[in-house]
Amino acid sequence: MRVKYEVSAGGLLLRRRGSSYDALLIGRGAPPRVWTLPKGHVEARETTEQAALREVHEETGCWGEIITRLNEISYWFYVGKTKHRKAVTFFLMRYLSGDPASHDHEVDDARWFDLAQARKTLKYVNEKRLVDLALEFLAAHPDAFGEPEVAEARRAEPVSS
Repeated sequence: MRVKYEVSAGGLLLRRRGSSYDALLIGRGAPPRVWTLPKGHVEARETTEQAALREVHEETGCWGEIITRLNEISYWFYVGKTKHRKAVTFFLMRYLSGDPASHDHEVDDARWFDLAQARKTLKYVNEKRLVDLALEFLAAHPDAFGEPEVAEARRAEPVSS
């Protein structure tokens, strides 16, 4: 039997909403959709980080920045008579800009979900575990995403001499 090895990268893109977070998921197929995290192949001369940022942008229409590596998920699947082993490195990302309506043709929908709802909506157990890892990271590093409201208020305050 022929075995093909594949390497991919993706991300859990979060945006802060007050004291909670929203996660951007991609949906494929006719409703009910299969909701997953954005990911794709690492191209030649591309790091996993570069591939993750590119794939998240292509599949969601949004730009992010990497905060930390979450984990690698490996799995097997068949296409015809070829057995595939795919290893996907996922990163926790902070949303910077973009519009989910600008996703590419490989995706049928891209949508923000409250993080708890995103965990329930994700199709695959391993991706649900990535949300758990992200929550653990955020609990241990509460300022990892900054505090936009506080930062904006500080900039607006006059400087006293």
